[in-house]
Amino acid sequence: MRKTTLLFGSIGVLMETSDVQRRAYNQALKEAGLNWFWTREIYAELLTQSGGQDRLRMLASATGTPLSQQQIESIHSRKTAIACNELACTVTPLRPGVAALSKWAKTQGLKLGFVTSTNQSNIDAIFVASGGALRKSDFDYIGSNTQVVRGKPWPEAYLTALNRLGVAPAQALAIEDTAVSLMAAKRAALQVVATPGDISGGQDFWQADLRCDSLLDANGHIDARVMNFLMGGD
Repeated sequence: MRKTTLLFGSIGVLMETSDVQRRAYNQALKEAGLNWFWTREIYAELLTQSGGQDRLRMLASATGTPLSQQQIESIHSRKTAIACNELACTVTPLRPGVAALSKWAKTQGLKLGFVTSTNQSNIDAIFVASGGALRKSDFDYIGSNTQVVRGKPWPEAYLTALNRLGVAPAQALAIEDTAVSLMAAKRAALQVVATPGDISGGQDFWQADLRCDSLLDANGHIDARVMNFLMGGD
C-alpha cells in the first residue's frame, strides 16, 4: 500500500541534539549539588530509557539518592532551559535527508507528522535552531508531552497522531532514532525506518523494518529503500 503519511519521531530524528542535552543535564545536576557526571558512554546507556524525568527517577532509586518529585522536576526543567538556550543561539543543521524527504513528501501530498512526546520548549527550540530549514507549518501534526499520559515506548504518542491525522497504521511510515522510541511505533503497528543518532548507534534496532545511518544514499539522493516503503513496495 502506498503511504499517505510520513511520521518523524523523536527530536533526534530531525537534528543531532543528544550531546547538547547531555551537557545540559550535567550542568543542571551540578547546580543541584549532585555528584553525577554523564559521559557520552553513560548517556548512551541512559537513552535506552525514554523520558528525562524517568531517567532521573530511575538513577535516584538505583543509587539510593533521595530525590523528591519536586527536585526531579526542577532538575529536568533547568536542563531544558540550558539546552534550549544553546539551541536558540546556534543554527544547527538538520540530519541528512530530513529536509529533502519532508519536501518530497509535501509535493506528493503526503501528510507530515512530528510524533514527539517532549515538552513544548524543546519543540520550539528545534525549529529555532533549524534556522528556517524546517518550520512548524510544514507539519500537519506536532505532538508534545501534553497529549500523552504514557510516553514512549508506549504507543500512545503514535496512536494519538494517527487519530488526529485520520489515517490507519498501514498508511503511515515512521522514522525513529532510538530503540525505545522505535518500539512505540511498532506497538502502534507501523512500519519503521531506524536512523540511529551519534549516541544511539550502539542500540539494538532488531524491530526496525529498515536501518540506515542516513536518509540519503552515497549520491546524496533519498535512500531508495525508504522511497520503496513510501511508494508501497515490499
